[in-house]
Amino acid sequence: MKEFAKYIGVLVMIIGVLILVIPFLQGSTSNTTLLIGLLIVIEGFLGHMFVNNLKNTKVGNIIWMIVLLVVPYFIFLFAKKAAYGDQLESLKQ
Repeated sequence: MKEFAKYIGVLVMIIGVLILVIPFLQGSTSNTTLLIGLLIVIEGFLGHMFVNNLKNTKVGNIIWMIVLLVVPYFIFLFAKKAAYGDQLESLKQ
């Protein structure tokens, strides 16, 4: 689970790419699908940066919450704690 949690952002990016590719292959792209796919790819990129950033401060977490939006922030926070729980606790002390 720890290894999977480190790459949750990449998985979200792949889902975003699939949202972009599948309508293209079907020949029915629209601006809505392009926008949704782009937002999911960007969200995955930012989420990957958040999960693999070992600095854990309250101000930093608030800024990440604003950048990632609220719901994806908690998903990526859970993945970060699953992947680096031991290391984050040692940094606080």
